[in-house]
Amino acid sequence: LRALHHAARWCQDPANRGELAALMAQPSFLGLSPALQMPILTGHLALGGGAELTVEDFFLAFGKAANFPWKSHALWFYTQMVRWGQVKHSATHMALARDTYRPDLYRAALKPLGVALPGANSKVEGALASATPVGSAGASLVLGPDGFFDGQIFDPDEVDAYIAGQKLARAEA
Repeated sequence: LRALHHAARWCQDPANRGELAALMAQPSFLGLSPALQMPILTGHLALGGGAELTVEDFFLAFGKAANFPWKSHALWFYTQMVRWGQVKHSATHMALARDTYRPDLYRAALKPLGVALPGANSKVEGALASATPVGSAGASLVLGPDGFFDGQIFDPDEVDAYIAGQKLARAEA
């Protein structure tokens, strides 16, 4: 986990973007030229007709708890697996998904480094429209906006309702 933390910090550093793009260009990774990756890494996106849009934190490998194992993320991924017919919804499957994310191990590994660690294990996803300070240990922590493309909100305490509100990919057997 500490190696992931240090690697993410390296990836986020603008001075390393060229080397990161070159590494990812290798056929065993993306197999795409570094030039194709740079707009993603810099957040400078071509819109066509010569127009460009700059999106702050378009690529966020480090900071704002980007690598924190939020149990709410695990549950959201689970809802998508249910939605697309990869798994049936059940209390057992939901618990398995939730318990695969281990914020306790993450905190134990990174606390000695003085890293800002969220005080909560999960959060409502898609609800932050702007940078928001949150309770943390180690240092101050600000989470960035986290909206979904469809504007929906995911409350990890309301998984059943969220699944019921999704259009399913296929009828359940």
